[in-house]
Amino acid sequence: MQDELLIIAKKAVDAGMAAGVECEAFVQKSRHTSVTVEGGNVTFGSMDGDYGVGIRIIKDRRHGYAYCSAATIDFGIKQAIAASRFSKPGNYAFHGDKDYAGARSLFDNRIASMVPEDGIGLARDMMEGASYDKRALPSRGGISFGTTSMAVANSNGVAAYDEGTAVSGSIMSIIKEDGMVANGDEYEVSRFLDISFDKIGHTATERAASQLGQKGIETASMTVIMKPSAVFDIMSNTLIPAMYGASVKKGESVFVDKVGKQVAASGLSILDDGTFSKGLNTYAMDEEGYPSRKNALVEDGILKMFLYDEFSAIESGAKPTGNALHADRMESGTTYKVPPTTCARNIIFNGPTMSEEEMIRNTKNGVLVLDVLGAHTANRASGDFSVAIYSGYAIKDGELAYPLKGGMIGGNMPQMLAGIELADNYRLVGAGMSPMSGYIPGVKFENVRVSGE
Repeated sequence: MQDELLIIAKKAVDAGMAAGVECEAFVQKSRHTSVTVEGGNVTFGSMDGDYGVGIRIIKDRRHGYAYCSAATIDFGIKQAIAASRFSKPGNYAFHGDKDYAGARSLFDNRIASMVPEDGIGLARDMMEGASYDKRALPSRGGISFGTTSMAVANSNGVAAYDEGTAVSGSIMSIIKEDGMVANGDEYEVSRFLDISFDKIGHTATERAASQLGQKGIETASMTVIMKPSAVFDIMSNTLIPAMYGASVKKGESVFVDKVGKQVAASGLSILDDGTFSKGLNTYAMDEEGYPSRKNALVEDGILKMFLYDEFSAIESGAKPTGNALHADRMESGTTYKVPPTTCARNIIFNGPTMSEEEMIRNTKNGVLVLDVLGAHTANRASGDFSVAIYSGYAIKDGELAYPLKGGMIGGNMPQMLAGIELADNYRLVGAGMSPMSGYIPGVKFENVRVSGE
């Protein structure tokens, strides 16, 4: 596969140079299989894949992008040249950095060799775990697994390749009792076949059982404790995009002129690590072929830097940070069909931690939020957000009092960073509507506005 994709990438670059332009080629080949759980039954979902070439050129200080198949590279070059006429001129250039000494490849041959029947078996394990409580119905969910391979080459001598695997499982369990209906969800994802699918189902049913007897919450400012998936959903739509250099240059970030200043609680560090050993976006290079690296965005509460792709770095007078992904709007994966842009890869929070149980014991009046809805509506420029509580619990006098029925949480995430406290329940999470991923714990905030129904 490596030779095949690199040959195509180099062929595209040679074709671009023959046409008199600087050229970069991104070749991506993916294969994914899904198995569906619905109404207590397991069915084969789909097998699909994609294979194509993204071509970016520079001509007369303007850049253009197009995509094509491996068989229509000359057409793709012509389309990219035509598109360049509509871009603004600048001092654009392709990098020549080829130091992949710190590269880490996350590829599991067990996932690569899986067939649909294997996915069906994992789905049944998940359903069996969910069925430990005879009241439960595993209503919907599924298993997804696959491989992604990519090669990047450019007219400045870059030629890089990497490949990776991933597998995930998700399920919703429903319990009906005494006229009440409650559901619980659980989801796990990994680059390796190391997930307990039985546990996914068991956790979903546990959550469903604990959601029976939901009640509303009063409107007040109170302590809010969030599970990792809930807090990352909000932060991936507020805090993290505000740390993109392009947003800062446009004035669409609360962190303009804040480098070197205190922006978060002392002790908090935020990393974006393209070399992380568990990362969903860990590859030898980014999707411009720039070597992957670890970027310290915040250290001990002090803002240190921003994230850049190659062209946004040039426009800002900075250096690339290995954060170029072919990320389409509102999509969880990357695709050669769109040009590269800045995107965080593997966000990691570090700092002093305590157990979630201790956080709850220390809370007189608050909520524990498992999941939220509507984070994509947040204002990325200001960091303001308002989300619905999808599932959670009221906390009274240091104990979980009852499951919540509805409710909203609102605030300004950059301001809330000043009082953030970390739990020790780290987990791998995805952003849902972005390829960005994170390895983060739950968090605790004080004096957050919670609105009841």
